[in-house]
Amino acid sequence: MNTGPRNVSTRPRRLRVSPLIFVFSALYGALAALVFCFSGAFGDFGEHPLRDAGLVVVTLISSLALTYISLLVHTYLARRANRSGNSETLSWHVMIPCRDEESVIAETVSAARTTFPGLHVWVIDDDSEDATASIVRNLQDFDDKVHLISRRRPNARTGKGHALNAAYRVIAEATSEDPRQRHRTVIGVLDADGFLSGNALDLLAGPDAFGEDTVGAVQLEVWMKNRGDRLPRPLSGGFKNLLGRTLIRMQDIEFRTSNSAMQMLRVKTGTVGMGGNGQFTRLSVLDDLDADYGQPWGKKLSEDYELGLNIMTRGHRTHYIPEAHVSQEALPFTRRLLTQRTRWAQGNMECAELLPSLRRSGHLRGSGWAEIHYFMGQPWLLMANLLLGPILFVLALTEGRVGFASGSSVQWIALLAAVFLILPYFLWGILYKYLCREDISLLSSIFYGLSYLFYVYLTYIYYPRAMARIVSGRTAWAKTARNADGTRLLPLSALREELLALPLLDAEIITSLAEELDGAEDFARELVNTFGLIWPRRWANLRLAAAAEDHTATVDALASIRVASEMLGAERLAQTARDLGVHLDAVDYSALRRDLPMISAVGEQTVEEIRGRFVTV
Repeated sequence: MNTGPRNVSTRPRRLRVSPLIFVFSALYGALAALVFCFSGAFGDFGEHPLRDAGLVVVTLISSLALTYISLLVHTYLARRANRSGNSETLSWHVMIPCRDEESVIAETVSAARTTFPGLHVWVIDDDSEDATASIVRNLQDFDDKVHLISRRRPNARTGKGHALNAAYRVIAEATSEDPRQRHRTVIGVLDADGFLSGNALDLLAGPDAFGEDTVGAVQLEVWMKNRGDRLPRPLSGGFKNLLGRTLIRMQDIEFRTSNSAMQMLRVKTGTVGMGGNGQFTRLSVLDDLDADYGQPWGKKLSEDYELGLNIMTRGHRTHYIPEAHVSQEALPFTRRLLTQRTRWAQGNMECAELLPSLRRSGHLRGSGWAEIHYFMGQPWLLMANLLLGPILFVLALTEGRVGFASGSSVQWIALLAAVFLILPYFLWGILYKYLCREDISLLSSIFYGLSYLFYVYLTYIYYPRAMARIVSGRTAWAKTARNADGTRLLPLSALREELLALPLLDAEIITSLAEELDGAEDFARELVNTFGLIWPRRWANLRLAAAAEDHTATVDALASIRVASEMLGAERLAQTARDLGVHLDAVDYSALRRDLPMISAVGEQTVEEIRGRFVTV
């Protein structure tokens, strides 16, 4: 199949890395050498060759780390804004791989379809054992741009990459063979809990992204949509909820500051990586990968990062947009977070075997070569630090070298140590407040900055775990549970008698409204279809706003439900919204959270009533 130009140069429009890298390297190299080699804190340099070698290695690792972080901060502060385009010039599809995602899939599909009218949503049911497929089929009753691809064992549950490849083939067959059309068709990947920001498609269509023909793939910034949740672990006490809130903020800071800065730097080096959520690729590029590798997505645990490397190897440019985002659910549980990060680390390390092909392709510049090899080498550098640090410390103690803990030089050594160990990570908390414009106090940003230091050092836990799994040949992973898994809809019998006495739907109001507007029966059906499709999104907006105790957002979300229900004649739902409004007027969020399952249940009952009365299956 001819899908257009296959040898696309990655050279045009490439930005340059700041020459400050040489200043940073020299400065941090001198400081690190002063602290580790020549301060005497770890012994006199030149006495023991093996110890000297260890000190030199630690010096190099420390200076490299600080140089890299300084480049990230500089790039983050000096970023150039991406320009918007016209999303209607391109054809858009998103694929959502799902395995037992009944707790989140409805709101994700609803948000995507009601935000972007021209977007096709393809849900890949990977042999789910819950109601995922049924929920999607119900949404299909209201919207013909929602598609369901069902996979069954033994051909299912073989990896996310295989699920994406199956959906790619369906979309590829449904798209015109015209190379120009395939070049203008863009396919995105969302997690089952992923929400796209409203400006996403216009920025993706802009002249810095898919408006530029040489750009083959684009990654959006990632946000944590539950970052404001006051009780992320509702069944636990105050300390565990504080820990959960902090972990959620750490993940939001990570993706919106340091990880985002890393991708901004990669825009300059030409090595932007693809993530599992919020990646977008031209269909023509996926066709190229299919022709070269037999399938676009590979078998690595980090099939997303593997995809990006293969795209670069093929000669297509990758790009990053921080002004648009995809929001996902952060994990408030330490064990689940460590498991998730161990899996990601293992997947990234597996991708190291792709680097020789990338080097041979000739599409990697010097700065790109340095960036991508440093990134892939970080686990091994961390392990070297993990092994050498304690050894050098113990040797200093046994030799009576306690100058690092006392004496006249302690102040400046402590200061330099703080520069190496604390400042590079602490800064992100401050930048998070002011550049990400988060509504948090300065004190909170300082707390988050200090917490981020400890959060980053979790790498010393999950990288060794990932290495152990690679050495032992273990690649199987259990699916990470959603925070909402296990919650159940309130049964009809649990509703108050006064609510049950109210009608779910008044068909006369719908008919009257249609007559006033156009008098068409089709218009009445369109009204109820829109209500059925948008309900999961409205419910999600209310749930997230109430969880964050964001008063303005909660008022707006509840008003949206009440007004739409009144207009449609859904009196039971409208009255439930009014009842919850009483808690909101009293600023009683405990009572509001307690009664949220009630409005969820009534909303689902209303949608089922609409389906039974108006939808022809």
